[in-house]
Amino acid sequence: MQTAINTTQILVQRIMCAQTLPAALPGIAIKKAYREAVKLLHPDLCKLPMAAEALIRLNELKKVHEQGQWLVDDAGPMWTKDNVARFSGHAPLLATSFKQYKRLKNRNTEQARHFQLYLPERMELDAELTLHFQHRAIPLYGLQLPQGHVNWILSRLLEIAAWFAQEGIVHSGINPKSVFLVPETHGIIISSFYHLKRIGQPLETISASYQNWYPATVFTKKEAETAIDLEACKRTAAYLLGDTSGLGVKLKKTHLPAFVDFLLDRHTNAYDCYREYRALLKRNFEQRFLPLQL
Repeated sequence: MQTAINTTQILVQRIMCAQTLPAALPGIAIKKAYREAVKLLHPDLCKLPMAAEALIRLNELKKVHEQGQWLVDDAGPMWTKDNVARFSGHAPLLATSFKQYKRLKNRNTEQARHFQLYLPERMELDAELTLHFQHRAIPLYGLQLPQGHVNWILSRLLEIAAWFAQEGIVHSGINPKSVFLVPETHGIIISSFYHLKRIGQPLETISASYQNWYPATVFTKKEAETAIDLEACKRTAAYLLGDTSGLGVKLKKTHLPAFVDFLLDRHTNAYDCYREYRALLKRNFEQRFLPLQL
């Protein structure tokens, strides 16, 4: 009896911490695992604390797993499931994103070919903008991850920001809704090129939902600068660590002070920022592969 209770307690804890159905019910036979979990957590059979909440959470995860996830980004409604994402809403913004994506995909240098792996495999524009990914991709929005995973995600974000800077451009809209996580490859995919501009060009639009993530200079100079992307990368990392404001200040009580200080510092040079960050990781964290179950 005690063994069965312990098994159910572990199940409840895993479900309440999980952010996707595969994470809640790891394994290949997910439908069978779901049926068994429902039986274990049924209110008539299970009186453990949080069991009812876990069953509700499990059904929410199942709905997203089967029907996909709906969000609203800068252009409008956005739906994503597995290796496809569809954006609808403001047609001019969608057209801008498509045009900028094609420009990035058409760059034909060695570095460009490497960083094109951080872009959707392909895009199609008609009434909607459809993104296709080579592997299952999950928006960062709504995720909270352990420090070890946030470390490598921020590293990849700063890498792509450095590439943008080298190309003379600024994405200007990096945030949890414009970045996808690829669990299978430990990679990220950047999307939503609505606000992309060449460095020094006037900024015509910014992400309204994340306007407090932009450096103060954006609202005085009103032009594209690399600091915009660097700030957005660091604020996205703070968001993933549990500070949904992205400001990072609340993390001082719970996370490594040197890491939080880096998030709070201001950087203008992408290469220097990335180099400083890599040195920070080397000094403070063990370098090892971390399995990602999402």
